[in-house]
Amino acid sequence: MGLGSRISGVYTALVTPFTQDGAIDWPAFDRLLEFQARAEVDGIVISGTTGEAPTLTVDEKISLFRRARTALPRNIAVMAGTGGNCTKQSIELSKLAQDAGVDSLLIVTPPYNKPSLEGLQAHYGALGQNLRLPLCLYHVPSRTGQRLTAEELSLLCALPQIKAVKEASGDLYLFSKARKASDAVYLSGDDFTFLASLAVGGQGVISVVTNVFPRAFVVLQRSFQGGHLTAATAIHDALLSFTEALFSESSPGPTKAVLSHMGLIENCLRLPLVPVQSQTMQRLKEVYQSTQSRLKELGALS
Repeated sequence: MGLGSRISGVYTALVTPFTQDGAIDWPAFDRLLEFQARAEVDGIVISGTTGEAPTLTVDEKISLFRRARTALPRNIAVMAGTGGNCTKQSIELSKLAQDAGVDSLLIVTPPYNKPSLEGLQAHYGALGQNLRLPLCLYHVPSRTGQRLTAEELSLLCALPQIKAVKEASGDLYLFSKARKASDAVYLSGDDFTFLASLAVGGQGVISVVTNVFPRAFVVLQRSFQGGHLTAATAIHDALLSFTEALFSESSPGPTKAVLSHMGLIENCLRLPLVPVQSQTMQRLKEVYQSTQSRLKELGALS
């Protein structure tokens, strides 16, 4: 296994930029990749929830995977979101992503059909048997409608193909208990819990906030690992109001609104998602400016 065999650190769940006519905005995508590389993030997730994966075609996903892997330096990992609620289709897409050169795969617990534990074990087992890349299990009950216990997560992580878990329940007790019971790397999938998750053995984050402030989480994790807890907490506190604002409407609407305000992308989403309301946009601009000022004081801007 290569770069993705150790999945840890700060990963950005990247948005997919679109033009007004609904096509992928490739120059904007390149700008986003460059912005992330300057911040020295550890990885990028393409075609996740924040990337509006359900609205992307297979050809678009593969093109995004290839472009990201080609454009980014080798020390920044590319994780491809290839999970779904059909095992056969997930395997097919994962093989294409593997051929496109990605380093690891983000596999959500199948939404809508909500398989049993035995079904989940068979699902992830089939993926692992057909692929050579490490898998990151994505546990996000708010999106899938299925909440696993710590015991169930530990049983799934016993599969040799699963090297990491993006745990996005927001429940630190579950995170801590599941992490303790497994050899897999646990990543926070919830920006609010990133700092706290490090304190209970977490080894990174897959973040929405880092679309806008990637350097902040990089500095936060380095500060924590270096024993500078006051500095890490100051960054956490500085980001709280902004993080809350980013989830005031369906994600990634608020994130795209801020990125458009920054001049990086157009404020375009694919239906059924639409741009945020005008009052939300105004609030986002205000909290972005205040957060940016505070992070600059803390030395946590790109």
